Amino acid sequence: MRYEHDKLKMKEVVSGLGERDVNSKALLNNDYDSLLKYRIQRRRNSQQGSEIELVRNEVVQLKSELQEIKELLLTITKSKE
Repeated sequence: MRYEHDKLKMKEVVSGLGERDVNSKALLNNDYDSLLKYRIQRRRNSQQGSEIELVRNEVVQLKSELQEIKELLLTITKSKE
């Protein structure tokens, strides 16, 4: 390993891996295309999760309304007897 020649020595070069933060020893990634793809995918997943939650809420509401209709029909049929 060799250090970059700057006063702060914030990064060190690691052969084959890029750079590593001197303090945390974390590998630093400068692949901005992959970062952009990750963010786009994360946003899509978040939107899909929101859509799923919306559909789930609608199903719950429909079940509730269907149960109410069923109870009303039972009440009507019992009152006719």
